Amino acid sequence: MNNPINRVLLPKTFLPLLDGELVLSTGENKFLEERRVIEPFKRGLTVAVTLEGRMSCRIDDRSPIEVEAPSVSFIVSTSAHRREQVFTPGQTFRYALVHLSIPITQAYTGISFDDLLARATRRSGGHAPAFLTTGADAVIRAIASQIMVCPIQGMARDLFLLGKGLELVACAIESCLPANELSEFASGASASGIERVTAARDILLQRYAEPLVVAQLASMVGLNAKALGLGFRRAFGTSIPEFLQEYRLQIAYTLLAAGEAGVAETAYRVGYTPAYFSTLFRSRFGLSPRELR
Repeated sequence: MNNPINRVLLPKTFLPLLDGELVLSTGENKFLEERRVIEPFKRGLTVAVTLEGRMSCRIDDRSPIEVEAPSVSFIVSTSAHRREQVFTPGQTFRYALVHLSIPITQAYTGISFDDLLARATRRSGGHAPAFLTTGADAVIRAIASQIMVCPIQGMARDLFLLGKGLELVACAIESCLPANELSEFASGASASGIERVTAARDILLQRYAEPLVVAQLASMVGLNAKALGLGFRRAFGTSIPEFLQEYRLQIAYTLLAAGEAGVAETAYRVGYTPAYFSTLFRSRFGLSPRELR
């Protein structure tokens, strides 16, 4: 694995879109000594993914909030607040951030900003602005990596980045303000059935690099293969093989974009042979793994 202090840093980007109402920002900063940055929070919704490094964030006179990679932070604010960030020395800090104004948040999420603020404030203990942070899963990390290392150039680049920025916001809302992901499934299933389908999903996430045998997975959670397949699709909107393939490819994109592994090593780490992996990767992302690497 590369030494994060010695490798070449990715260039910083700052891209205003939608007449400046949506802003994408990415970059890497090398901190050999402790660094403090004081600036106000912007009004609106901010989603920040920390891909590498750690920091603390103090809002006004509140206790500091610790942020450590891999994580996603979700900030909802209606007014300016003092923000003090302290970056840990001896590290590289790598991030991707998207900020939406209040009107754009409402227009593109379909959620009232007041409702969004109320939900976030409740989950953050009643503080304003609402600041939530949680672990970033493979999907969120992959989207952030695609924003940071954009595979599209030319006229379509801004459109691609706009789409990825909104996709990142959607995933952050789901991660930080989760609805009942099994609500529709739950209306027609027993509590035991829901738990077993969820357990199967968790096994897939933990053992994603292992060969998939649906019958074996079903046996592990106490269901037959048909019942698990039907329940999984109702709960998560996709089949078990499709779910696992997407998860593997998102992890692979993150590894390659971060320079953590070569193509062959990445393929084996996510459970594929290099040749088959390259075919799947190109089909999913529109470029070969070597182009990203």
